[in-house]
Amino acid sequence: MTTTTTARRFIAVAAAATTVAFGSVVTTHGFNANAAQKGTEGAGGKAVAHYAGGKTIHRSKLPSSRLFRVGLPAGEPTVGVTNEDNVYYVAIQTNTRVEVLKSANQGAKWEIVSPKLPNGRNAQLLTFDPYIWIDDTEGADRIFTIDLTVACAYLSYSDDEAKTWVTNPLACGRAVNDHQTLFGGPPKSSPTVGYPNIVYYCWNDVATSSCSKSLDGGITFHPTGTPAFLGPDVQEQASCGGLHGHGYVDQKGNVYLPRGYCGQPYVSISRDEGVTWEQHQVAKNGVSDHEMSVATDPKGNIYITWIGPDRLPYLAISKNDGKRWSKPMMIGSPGVNEANLPSLDVGGVGKVAIAYMGSENSPGMNKKGEWPNQGGCSAITSCPDGEEYDHTTWNGYMTVSTNALSKSPVFYSATVNDKKDPIKRGRCGPGRCGTTVYDFIDLVIAPDGQVWSAWVDACTTVCVDPRATSDGGNDGVVGTLTGINLR
Repeated sequence: MTTTTTARRFIAVAAAATTVAFGSVVTTHGFNANAAQKGTEGAGGKAVAHYAGGKTIHRSKLPSSRLFRVGLPAGEPTVGVTNEDNVYYVAIQTNTRVEVLKSANQGAKWEIVSPKLPNGRNAQLLTFDPYIWIDDTEGADRIFTIDLTVACAYLSYSDDEAKTWVTNPLACGRAVNDHQTLFGGPPKSSPTVGYPNIVYYCWNDVATSSCSKSLDGGITFHPTGTPAFLGPDVQEQASCGGLHGHGYVDQKGNVYLPRGYCGQPYVSISRDEGVTWEQHQVAKNGVSDHEMSVATDPKGNIYITWIGPDRLPYLAISKNDGKRWSKPMMIGSPGVNEANLPSLDVGGVGKVAIAYMGSENSPGMNKKGEWPNQGGCSAITSCPDGEEYDHTTWNGYMTVSTNALSKSPVFYSATVNDKKDPIKRGRCGPGRCGTTVYDFIDLVIAPDGQVWSAWVDACTTVCVDPRATSDGGNDGVVGTLTGINLR
């Protein structure tokens, strides 16, 4: 989520306690348990094959989507998969709790494995921005969960598949920060202590997009250097804020932070562990929001996705460290006419996966290239639905390719949900996707090459009724694709 408060004070403290997470099975709260176990009932089914631009093509073998309900409410979900093939999910749940959920059987059943205090209460405080990230690199395999409290952040990590946790109650770079991203990778020059990789924590403080780093696996954090982005843009003579997408570290230790900056898609790259940054404009076709996503493949090719001014999802690739970028490819599923909240991951060379919220029946642009009135709409507050969006429905799309570097890459797109049972109704962005989905969704490619995505089903009650005109419910949903390997 977002905040308008800023601060300049840096805090770094040692871990406060080691706690044990007692697993408890989650019920499906009224949903068909067999559907939750099978992961097929209610899913979107077979993917469609297409080129960039949306032209469909025939392929005899197509991946299929599967859908799992985690059994708890959700908002702003993130997902991760360990080398042991365990899937973890965390999201805003209610106004009294946030839980870490684990599935040890490919989504069939979920249990609560949150960090706990000796008295059984959650070690992590109630948060506006829960976030999970799993470092699955060799020698690491550590699970991180971090909760933003506005005043700072609570971070816990586990090295034994969430059986025990170490908790750090002050894991922030400044005393007040927002819209955080936690990620990591190999060091460039700094010696690490007790852990092989550097853990980075970047956040929005309105004035900048700033970062801190931990050289001891999340126990203490230190300022990196200059911000990845400054809020004010001298050339544009405007303040473009500090909101950004999720960060990433490549195999060489280079750090990436993407964002829509002053109306254009950018990525900031640091080659010295965040001491200095260089900003690269990815394209000139514009961007509809701050949320973007970036990753690299084993050969160092950079992939980045964003939502263009036509509100469709785009992908661009750089083969020379961000100096030049390919022509943007519109990679949306055929029929999608509006999208939001893109999330990307990369596996093997040329193997990429993107998740996004998409609609096939939004009002779209008029003949003048204008969108329906967005009065009161911003990245911070949810856009008012407006009567134009009364019956607009949204699905969760996963789009993948195994040959994204070719001249004519083939993409496969599937919805995590059955289109007859949408996961959102009304307006979804630009900016926040309503008051239940919020600021982002998530997608990762597991170590075994399987794609996993995290969603919110905001249509569990009223949206099954075609006469409904607003959100209803907010259930946590996890999606995956079978029949394709991206490693």
